[in-house]
Amino acid sequence: MIEIKYGKRKVMNYRGARMVVGGLTAKNKVDILLYISKELANISNREELFQRVITLADEIFEPDNVTLRLAESTGLEPVAFLKETDPPRRPVKPGEGYSGTVFEKKESMLLLDLENYPEYLDNGETTRSVICVPISTKDEVFGTLAVEKDISAFYKKDDQEILESMASQLGLALVNVKLIQGLIDAREKQEKIQDQLEWDLRMGRNVQSQIIPTEIVPWNSISFSSYYEPMVEVSGDYYNVLRRADNLSVLIADVSGHGVPAALVTMALHYHFKTCVDQGLGLVESLEEISRASRPILPEGVYFTAQIIRIYADHSFSYVNAGHHKLVHYHYDVDSISELDTPGLPIGFVDFNRATYEEKFGNLSAGDILLMLTDGFSEQRDKNGVEITSEQILQWLSEEIHYQRDIDGTAHAKDIFASLIRRWKSAVGGNLIEDDLTMLIAQVSPSHNEAVSLYKEAKSLSGNDNTKEALTKAIEAYSLDSSLKDNLLLLSRLYYRDSKLDDAARYLKEFIEISGEQNPQAHFMLGSILFRCDNFFEAKREFKKSLSIDHTMSKA
Repeated sequence: MIEIKYGKRKVMNYRGARMVVGGLTAKNKVDILLYISKELANISNREELFQRVITLADEIFEPDNVTLRLAESTGLEPVAFLKETDPPRRPVKPGEGYSGTVFEKKESMLLLDLENYPEYLDNGETTRSVICVPISTKDEVFGTLAVEKDISAFYKKDDQEILESMASQLGLALVNVKLIQGLIDAREKQEKIQDQLEWDLRMGRNVQSQIIPTEIVPWNSISFSSYYEPMVEVSGDYYNVLRRADNLSVLIADVSGHGVPAALVTMALHYHFKTCVDQGLGLVESLEEISRASRPILPEGVYFTAQIIRIYADHSFSYVNAGHHKLVHYHYDVDSISELDTPGLPIGFVDFNRATYEEKFGNLSAGDILLMLTDGFSEQRDKNGVEITSEQILQWLSEEIHYQRDIDGTAHAKDIFASLIRRWKSAVGGNLIEDDLTMLIAQVSPSHNEAVSLYKEAKSLSGNDNTKEALTKAIEAYSLDSSLKDNLLLLSRLYYRDSKLDDAARYLKEFIEISGEQNPQAHFMLGSILFRCDNFFEAKREFKKSLSIDHTMSKA
């Protein structure tokens, strides 16, 4: 509420003319102008600004009405007023009425008696005295502001100057509100974009999580442990383990950069790696095919390192490297660690040249470990700001293996792996990770030799129709190594021979899952056993799998 005191204005007849007395004095004028400036300076909301202008005009000018119009595509729209009129206000065009005329000419009007200006009145209007001023800045006219009185000669020149000042302040405030609203709109738009981006990234991570194995089933005495942590929602690291009946293939890759572009490349890697394995391609051939298929979709400047390992049923293995971190081999029987590497550039640097890549070979014994990782582990800074090196990781690996072997005389990869990750995290402390992280460890069961020996005994006993003793030996072998695929198949046959069909089905299922066997005969046999167990739903599914592998399986 305005606190400046001044007398109420009155209109008097003096010497045959009407004139206003009272109201604002010259002394009041300066105070009023300062007050208006203060009131309008800090308003950042358009509706609040308009309402404050109407209230100020009502307090200062004692009007019957106040009308604020802004230029829109439809004309000068009444956006705020003291009270509704009869007839209601309507939009006016530039040059129409006193508001349109003021807007068009960009000049104020003080009309003492509108009866003398009928062109400015609509039918039924009661307004007689009006001040109408343009709302403008130096460069732009936004609209008009009018104070209206039903008494003629109610306003004077001082009132016009004050209203012009108010309109000028309103123009500046409108610019400020536009800027602020623009910033608010931009921020809201940015927040919407950010929300959409975060949603897209979450969806991307959900999709990517479907192609990254979280738990890897053991294969023929080889067990796995893995650690995977994206730096952001999605990752440029990728790994996968694909099994066939007689071998198992592992790919680990690290795409340069982070986030969505790198993650999209991993999606392509997933598809192309699976295609190569399904087609039975060799390791260098697989790299060549992955390179051929990936190069056209790689963003400018993006490349990836890769390492492929293939482990065979007799635990011999081969590997090829494309600029990736060296493969680590821990030899359990002689307690030593070696790093394995082959020549080869990252994929995407240059055109693929098969002659520059080499496939090398090795053998795994009981207890042996293969360690694969991306350079996010070896290039991370610890809590002291010092880079963790490959040598440091190998030292930790050696210490954890020795610690485990000292405790119980053996060392299991699962325990070693968990301890190694804990040591790495302890060294990093609270530092943010600087790259995507992937580590994968594979170990031949330390009990492999003993389990194989028991399996051979069970097989020999089975051949002599000594089912009971054969089962005893096979179960003992299973307790030592539950992923020895030949033993699983033997257990299924022995239980089938003993008419224990549920157990026969159980071990045949495990054999199919662990071995990666895509033999139509295996699925057909499982379907037949399940059918005899009255498990018709699963039996039907296995028969369909058998037919999908070999459509000539008429028995299915």
